[in-house]
Amino acid sequence: MSNDKKTIGITAGNDRVLQRILAAGHFASELDAAKFAMAYAIKRGTPPGSTDGAGTKWNVGSVDPDGSLRSLVEAFFPDRPEPYRLVEHLMNEGLRLLDTHGDVPPDVVEILFGDAGTADAQVQS
Repeated sequence: MSNDKKTIGITAGNDRVLQRILAAGHFASELDAAKFAMAYAIKRGTPPGSTDGAGTKWNVGSVDPDGSLRSLVEAFFPDRPEPYRLVEHLMNEGLRLLDTHGDVPPDVVEILFGDAGTADAQVQS
């Protein structure tokens, strides 16, 4: 029997980052922004893990209605038996990486379209 997640959550600290990103107006929904954060975590080489203290935010069926996100995570991390637990972890780690430690949201447009080295350095400073 799998202990994989049935719901995906974000920690309270990461929810503040998520809200700043959403308020900047670059994403249509919290879930879109969280998926971006997950992709950013994968790009940055975040190791697999799990996140403690994440509240319930989305049902797995809402996060991944066609199973493509599960397939993506399984392709990147084939030895992980609980893909949705990993999705939650990567979303949270991505938000943590994107945290500017202030009220200003990260510049996701620069991260997406600018010089990758410059954008990564800006987020980490």
